[in-house]
Amino acid sequence: MNTTIKTYPNGLRLVVTPMENFKSVAFSMLVMAGSGDETKAEEGLSHFCEHMLFKGTTKRTGQQIIDEFARLGVLYNAWTSESATCYHTKAVADNIEACIDLFSDMYFNLKFENDDFDKEGDVIVQEIAMHEDQPMSVMYDRMNTLFYRGTKYEHPVAGYAKAIKQYQPADIYQYVKKHYVPQNTILAFTGDISLERAEALVAKYYLPFMSQKPARPNQRQNISAIQPAPTVLPVKKDTEQQHVILSIPVCNQYSEDRYALTLFRILFGGDMSSRLFISVREKLGLVYSITTDMELSDIGGSFSVVFSCTPKNTQKVIEVVNQEIDNVVHNGITEEELSKYRNQWHMQRLFDAEVTSRINGRCAEQVATRNQVISYEDELKIVDALTVADINAVVKKYLDKNKILTVIVGK
Repeated sequence: MNTTIKTYPNGLRLVVTPMENFKSVAFSMLVMAGSGDETKAEEGLSHFCEHMLFKGTTKRTGQQIIDEFARLGVLYNAWTSESATCYHTKAVADNIEACIDLFSDMYFNLKFENDDFDKEGDVIVQEIAMHEDQPMSVMYDRMNTLFYRGTKYEHPVAGYAKAIKQYQPADIYQYVKKHYVPQNTILAFTGDISLERAEALVAKYYLPFMSQKPARPNQRQNISAIQPAPTVLPVKKDTEQQHVILSIPVCNQYSEDRYALTLFRILFGGDMSSRLFISVREKLGLVYSITTDMELSDIGGSFSVVFSCTPKNTQKVIEVVNQEIDNVVHNGITEEELSKYRNQWHMQRLFDAEVTSRINGRCAEQVATRNQVISYEDELKIVDALTVADINAVVKKYLDKNKILTVIVGK
């Protein structure tokens, strides 16, 4: 996989990964403006802008935008996170220019009716309410707030319903004007496209409408990972089960420890042959599912165990998880486990490398994070070089049951 990163004088970045024998082209228009970039008075605006860009331009109505995407037969969507907002599509090579025309229009020529603004605000309020009705979503949201308390990532990406209802159309226009600028923008292509064609599309649909003032690209900074204090947060919900997440602070997304931790995450709770699944479900029958999760940001990271069970089993499951943590910290992993789960890592990366949209999203995110792309091949070399001693050292460094933050959602 050969990826080229081109930085224009105005700070715009282009990322191109040509893939031979692929018929599709994936495109991402990533703007480095997420909930972590919002002020207290702007909470939820990054996500609100994501919605509104599809609601009309000076050239097209919102209905015309979605009709054109439908006519092209392409896949398209958008997402907002703590650190970015991304608009993306996947099309055959013959249709990618028409998609770029649409995204460029949305980026530069935002214009919507006040009625559409009001309706979309109501839609977002419904989205927030929908998430509040889903115990697992509540569990993750509350843990995020608990884990990042006092930092830029504390508030939910979608914001709060009360604030959403108070925003005015001018707030959207001002936020877009402030953040949708060249130095915050990454355009990424992967698949049946050459660097020369990607450059030509950028020259036609982006550069003429952008400021040409010299600027350095916005770049996330590598700082020491936060270490939030252990806490237990019960959240009352009328559910049959309790939904539980146990999170331990680890490194940030820049640390080289991330490779060993990711491999260990699969080993500890990544599938049906993992330690937690066997000990908690297969041997004791306490849960239907138990998994591990890991989220790394620029300011911190968490290693989490997630499960749901009837209330009478919750404390027992937590005890078994603690026992498994003690066991792996004191006794380590085995060579057999390392071999098995390293092979899993290989297979997952192989499958990812067959999907242009996954490659493209990964490339855009890596450029936003560290202004470089680490190829799958180079990642596999790093993972192949990991030893049992390496994994055990990282486990001892981070896994401490006395540092666990706990959120329990349910009765």
